[in-house]
Amino acid sequence: MAGLLSPAATVTYTSSGFTSLRAARERPAVPVLSLTPSVATARRMAMVWGVHAVVVDDVHDVAEMIECACRSARDEGFAKPGDDVVVVAGLPFGQSGTTNLLHVARIAR
Repeated sequence: MAGLLSPAATVTYTSSGFTSLRAARERPAVPVLSLTPSVATARRMAMVWGVHAVVVDDVHDVAEMIECACRSARDEGFAKPGDDVVVVAGLPFGQSGTTNLLHVARIAR
């Protein structure tokens, strides 16, 4: 998806790190921003090629996760208003190995 759309970043929301590892394995042309509520996971993801890990608050629904992803991409300097980001996550939240959501979001102005 990142190759087709040329987004500013791929944002993964992960508890275990599995989603970020799968994204980084493809060696995307855009950075992978790994959002996680777990400090231990963020520390592990900091050692993965092309991954920038950020500890964020736990989210409770998809809309909150998308808003968190857009805000984090902007705050961390990966995207600016008007840019697209690809958001990848697993539902239900907190369950390892369930990467099944792909959403393209535009950073608000």
